[in-house]
Amino acid sequence: MNIALKSHFRRNEQVVTQAAADAFFLFDLSQGEYYSLNDVGHRVWQLCDGSRSVDDLVSVICQEFEAPSEAVEADVLELLADLVVEGLLEKAEPVAQSSMATA
Repeated sequence: MNIALKSHFRRNEQVVTQAAADAFFLFDLSQGEYYSLNDVGHRVWQLCDGSRSVDDLVSVICQEFEAPSEAVEADVLELLADLVVEGLLEKAEPVAQSSMATA
């Protein structure tokens, strides 16, 4: 699956999450399947709320985990592709940043 860096993703509402000691689990209620994520995968999952592009996700992960952008980009793209194929993430329309005008 080819994912553009300007794409946005959001979590599937049928997925329940649970944190454990050293892992984070996703339970797909519609399929009866579960998946585990490491710390970085968990953070990517948290950031997939539809408001951030893939490029934004990579930037946040690079800053928070102090990792090189090339490696992070490849890993994030691979994780997102896997989560989309499994139906855990859905492509989202970019959320427009609107200014709140007061009358």
